[in-house]
Amino acid sequence: MPETHAMTTVRECAMEVIAAMRATSERPDALMGALKQPVQRLLDRPDLLSLGIPRVGNNVAFSQYLYFDGEMSILIYQVPKDKPIAPHDHGIWETMFVYRGRVKHTVYERIDDGTRPGHAELRVTNDGILERGDSAIVAPPSDIHGFVALTDDTYAITIVNGAYKADRHYYQPDQKTYEIRAQRNAR
Repeated sequence: MPETHAMTTVRECAMEVIAAMRATSERPDALMGALKQPVQRLLDRPDLLSLGIPRVGNNVAFSQYLYFDGEMSILIYQVPKDKPIAPHDHGIWETMFVYRGRVKHTVYERIDDGTRPGHAELRVTNDGILERGDSAIVAPPSDIHGFVALTDDTYAITIVNGAYKADRHYYQPDQKTYEIRAQRNAR
């Protein structure tokens, strides 16, 4: 008789994420490696879109908390097709795991000295297509990223430990400029 496995719960995933953060001291490369298995088990759940609690998203219409404990959050959100999310920063590390669909994801590092208000020079540090189960992490000093869904019905899961910056920089790399925008939800 084949062995059957119960679906992982969001809480089980969250506890494994917390343990991974402690074990890796939140070093981005080590953390990403430690998160892959627990998050992959969560991605295997077909019912994630019905489990969350609504959240006001900054760049997306559908955003829900799957887990929130005051420090760490696990979010699921729809990535709009053909609507680029401008490169922006977070001030902390953030992961992106593709639950459904395909996403063009670009990570940047700021290379100017930051002394000229409204001016920023960015260098691409990672650029590629993420598909179901693929992941990326953005973390200071490379915590700037932009993305766009390439298919309809694209959803991603984000894990973040801590609060986002209340005022984020949104960049226009071609013009070497940025603007500061207050965020609706710093959590």
